[in-house]
Amino acid sequence: MPNEETASRAAWTPIDWGRAGENEYTRRLSRVLLKWTRYANEQYADWPDRENCGHFFGGSYWYGIESAYTAAVFAAVGTMPEYDEAVTGMPQQEVRSKAIRAIRYLSFTHDTGPEECVRVEGPNPHCSRKKWGGRGDPFFRASQTGTVVHAMACAAWLLHDELDEETKRLMESVLEYYADRYSAMKPGTGVYFDTQCEENGWTSSGIGAAAALLPNHPRGGEWRQAALRWARNSVTTPGDNVKRTGGVSTVTFHPDYTTENHAFVHPSYMMAGISLRGLYALLEMMAGSPVPEQLTVGNVPMYERTIKLWSYTDGIPVPIQGQDWWYNLHHASMMCHAFIHVLHGNPDAAALERSALEFVEKLQISNTRGCLLEQNGEACIVTEGHQTAKEMEFGCAHSVLIAYLLHRFGGAGTEPSGERDLSEAVNGVHYYPYGSSIVHRTDVSFTAFSWRNHVMAITLPRNGVWSVTPAYSSYIGEVEFDGEQPDVAYNETTPVECDEQHLHRFSDGFGAVAELQRGKGGKLLQRIGFVSLPDGRSFYAERIRIQRPCTIKRLSTGLIGIRNERYSALPGYADGSKTVTVPGSTKQFEGYYGQDPDIVESFGPVPYINVNGEIGYVVIGSDNVTYWNRHQYAKWKGVEDVLTLNARSGLLFGGPAELPVFAVLALPNASVELTRESANATRLLSARMDDCIVAETEGYLILVNFGGRRTEYQVTAVRAGRTVQLFDGTQHVNGGQIVRTGTVEASYAGYAASRFRLELPESLPDLFHLTVTVSGARVYVTNEARSVSNCTLTVTDTGSSGLRREVSIEGLCTSVFTFDR
Repeated sequence: MPNEETASRAAWTPIDWGRAGENEYTRRLSRVLLKWTRYANEQYADWPDRENCGHFFGGSYWYGIESAYTAAVFAAVGTMPEYDEAVTGMPQQEVRSKAIRAIRYLSFTHDTGPEECVRVEGPNPHCSRKKWGGRGDPFFRASQTGTVVHAMACAAWLLHDELDEETKRLMESVLEYYADRYSAMKPGTGVYFDTQCEENGWTSSGIGAAAALLPNHPRGGEWRQAALRWARNSVTTPGDNVKRTGGVSTVTFHPDYTTENHAFVHPSYMMAGISLRGLYALLEMMAGSPVPEQLTVGNVPMYERTIKLWSYTDGIPVPIQGQDWWYNLHHASMMCHAFIHVLHGNPDAAALERSALEFVEKLQISNTRGCLLEQNGEACIVTEGHQTAKEMEFGCAHSVLIAYLLHRFGGAGTEPSGERDLSEAVNGVHYYPYGSSIVHRTDVSFTAFSWRNHVMAITLPRNGVWSVTPAYSSYIGEVEFDGEQPDVAYNETTPVECDEQHLHRFSDGFGAVAELQRGKGGKLLQRIGFVSLPDGRSFYAERIRIQRPCTIKRLSTGLIGIRNERYSALPGYADGSKTVTVPGSTKQFEGYYGQDPDIVESFGPVPYINVNGEIGYVVIGSDNVTYWNRHQYAKWKGVEDVLTLNARSGLLFGGPAELPVFAVLALPNASVELTRESANATRLLSARMDDCIVAETEGYLILVNFGGRRTEYQVTAVRAGRTVQLFDGTQHVNGGQIVRTGTVEASYAGYAASRFRLELPESLPDLFHLTVTVSGARVYVTNEARSVSNCTLTVTDTGSSGLRREVSIEGLCTSVFTFDR
């Protein structure tokens, strides 16, 4: 290497320590890191092949992440002004020393190190006894080392004054290697299936680390421009590409700011667009330099339209099309909120960051070892390829570290939004035509429907995913045909698209009608309607038509994931058991991992079921309600039971057949008593219309039309009690029956709110006939019976006014109730 180049690159950018300060966030985050440092120290081992080297967590995980991320944490903890040896269990100098040892281990075993220096032996054959750095690997695997390079650089930078010259030169070689390799390449483009947002972001972080630390390098300017180019192309929409502003050459997000990874809309990877390129922004902050706009442009619209609107009680965005990682992603979510909070001064992000931080703290408190996820993480398999919850620890700690450094160098930020202000900002109906999803939020519920990637519906109560999980095929269910392989394509355990769907948006809810062909050759036609009501309840209905002879081994619809965690510091969220109540029976199910056999409880065709006072379900037309209390898992996401509201098996069909209508009313946050009362007040109204379903519940008439034509309906119900809900249009009260008439549009799902309440006097004889028409602010009641007279009726406005009117009726006459103000 030329001497002049060696000399020119030796001057590292100094950290602006004058900008670093302590505040509420840094103190809380540092406490988390201090505790985790004790746990990570148990995973440390010396490496004897070279002097003063060591590694963490086995030393041979993918890309060197295990030692790089941990080294960055140790370096930050080693420079904390409020270090607490009683928490870490070792002197601060030892913490710094182990960080340096890990930097050296990674440098020697990198592709730029001596050929004989390879990583230690481990269980992953792709990494064991091999170098890292991506030499010979395709772009995806090779470039993914960008965040590792960044973490190493961050650790080395924090400890620069303690590094010997050899270690500095080794680190510089790693930076040069990555920056030179990718600076000349073009950022990738892609939205469907696997967004290139993530790849572009992590590549910008690796090149940016070289540009930030070594600005005087002969190629430093080139690196900087390349890093900014990769960063700018991390969050882009078709409009950005058409305008070609700011060097945009990619499309990584749909126009509605959703994007897909692992073949579905995935909030974890959407947040990567903010957080990964934000790693370079953090280095600029630490240097005391202004953050270039290329590192932040697009953050706010994407965050405001998706991540913020989906983030729930614990600060995690609800995975509206399911989750293939684990559910407790508070650490990564907190980091994303922190970037928006600190870089953009967003008070809503500040509030969500605090929510996520609270859960980060309580999860750790619940683990006696100081780890961040699972006490027995080694036993929790995340994916094939030697990944367990233990291997996810250093990624979580790295997210906490980044949030800590953001606040250490960026300050405490802005005052968080109040609960009411945040609710007003996120509540409402949010539609994603390109992401193929719709979301309806209220103060106490979160309801969503997805018609592509994963066809599923969810309704979450106040505790969110801690109560109900976004399981694949939620509500839609799973079908297993005899004689077909149990794969996605034929048995449709996770339907990926609808054959037809129609969506109806309202200001305070939504309705969806969809049609799915299931089984090879379309053996089963499933038509579904899903309605989100203004008060947070939701209604699901299905008609299933058997179209060809088949044997169905299992038909499980109304499928609901139930979270059943145990974390001692999260009472009310994770108590470790679920109490399930049906008429005449209450069962308690313990939630835990273990070798104990799973338990499946069958309750039969019950009219309702309540889970732990967190959510209730009114069930209509079910063959059997079952609860699967799981203890053994092939893949870890969290402790997750399964409630099936209509479980059927062993069905043999010799030809076409129509199954009975099955319907569910979900009641977020409902007690057992409220669920029971709702079951008594909810009913399907009978009608001779194969394509229509009409249901009545407290406050609403629910309408679903699967047909392609506008339909006049007439439905009847047995009158229960002396109170009758009145809806716009005409209804008949004939003694013990109610007849409702109206029109429902083609391929429609929606609702009509109850406008008034009619109270019938006890003196009214059984043989009577009232025709009641609601029009605007007037209610017209016609007494069709000559023999009924001198009875007083009461009509109450069920809206905000609550006005009450009384009038006497005579035979064969019309009375008018006026509610004009």
